[in-house]
Amino acid sequence: MIKELEFLIDVVKNASLLINEDFEVKAKGEDGDLVTNFDFEVEKYIIERIKEKYPDFKIVSEEYNSHNELSDNCFTIDPIDGTINFAHNIPLWGIQVACIKNSKTCASVIYLPRLNELYYADENGAFLNNKKIQINNCSLTKGVYTIEGPNRLPGQAKMKQINKQCRDFYCTCLNFVWVASGRLSGTIFTQDSYWDYVPGQFIVEKAGGVIYNSNGSHIAANSKEFLELLKENASYNENEKVEVIHK
Repeated sequence: MIKELEFLIDVVKNASLLINEDFEVKAKGEDGDLVTNFDFEVEKYIIERIKEKYPDFKIVSEEYNSHNELSDNCFTIDPIDGTINFAHNIPLWGIQVACIKNSKTCASVIYLPRLNELYYADENGAFLNNKKIQINNCSLTKGVYTIEGPNRLPGQAKMKQINKQCRDFYCTCLNFVWVASGRLSGTIFTQDSYWDYVPGQFIVEKAGGVIYNSNGSHIAANSKEFLELLKENASYNENEKVEVIHK
């Protein structure tokens, strides 16, 4: 285990201890998203630890540094991915961080505290609670997958004509690590926020999976074939809009 990974595991585990049942929830933007005081407290703690250990590294994070771009040496931080789940006492949420060094992701940690699942990866592979993990070999028609992010309905409609096994967990980091551990066969995230997809994609890659990135399409899958299926049918298309009518 490289030193950057050891550092991230320690930081994330300690950051999770800040979280308890006494939290405040506020609206974030106009799209129904939520944010809690722990999103800010956890991120602040992780940032402080990183600055102490790696003062020359840039930070790209959801709450305090969301406008920063990735650099040759930087960290990405998502303090609570799946905040809406967290706010409603649904245990599908996690803390995720990644370290990019010399232009390459070298270490990643995703911790799902309520499930007691610690996922991490470095050059030695991908692991869940100290056990090595790998992708599954399910076929295109039988593999379970997720489509996460804005305007996902057109992609879901297309994909279900080929494979009906779509699931919604509303937690991007969980989707990626469940691909890495073989519970899912593929996932696509249709939003360009580094902290959401960089950590999980690295873990999938080190578990033997394949990844793809373009504007609005961040995919991880168990095979090139499943990746291409998601790419062709579930990628974000700004010209495809699905109107939801409330009666």
